[in-house]
Parts: sequence; structure tokens; C-alpha cells
Amino acid sequence: MPKAFDSCVKRKGKVRTKKLKNGKYLKICFIDGKSYAGHIHNPKSKALE
Repeated sequence: MPKAFDSCVKRKGKVRTKKLKNGKYLKICFIDGKSYAGHIHNPKSKALE
């Protein structure tokens, strides 16, 4: 994850998940009126397990 996002999480920021197209999602951390985006995730399909 980006350093700013990790720092926000360590400082007890509120993490929200934003849904994107094609089932992808993005974790965003909010603290002190600022937001810090993490990486875009592509969930694994259960059909492949």
C-alpha cells in the first residue's frame, strides 16, 4: 500500500471501501479532513478456488 495510506491507518484513520466497476474496489483512509487512497483491488473469483 502507499506510505501515506499506511500512515493514516496506523494513526487510527477511518477506512472505507469504495466499489468500482467490474467488481474491483478501493480502500480509502480518512483522517484530519484528508483522504488517502490505497491500491485498487481485484477480488479473486470463488469459481477458481
